[in-house]
Amino acid sequence: MKILLMTMACLATAATSFAATVKRNGPLQATTLRDWRAAGMDGTGCYWSARRNGPVLFAANGRTGMTRVAGRVVVLKPSAGARELFPFTYDAWRAPGLKVRILDAAVVRAMGYETVTTDATLVVSRHGENFRLRGSMICGS
Repeated sequence: MKILLMTMACLATAATSFAATVKRNGPLQATTLRDWRAAGMDGTGCYWSARRNGPVLFAANGRTGMTRVAGRVVVLKPSAGARELFPFTYDAWRAPGLKVRILDAAVVRAMGYETVTTDATLVVSRHGENFRLRGSMICGS
């Protein structure tokens, strides 16, 4: 009985932390370099993170954007009428059932030799639900 109670407590904690992650990041999940390469991305572009040194939830390179939703890599293309956000990327992206819009504040928070970090909000729409995620856009090569 004690083992059953411990297992139930562990499952309840896992479900709570998963729900908190989904609420905080909307449907977007952390991506990896392997995911970026699977999407055909390499070189100059941008990526978005909710916090400094946090996981990358969205990345864009040229006319290819990518994220991870429900454990799968989702490749996005620029939306019709998307504007250039940074050389080599756009401010609006789409894939079946998913839209990502980048609202870049253009306030530079950090600048390196080949990168610039600005405040940016992602507006994510999936299946009629909208999420606003505040964080940083890091662009460069």
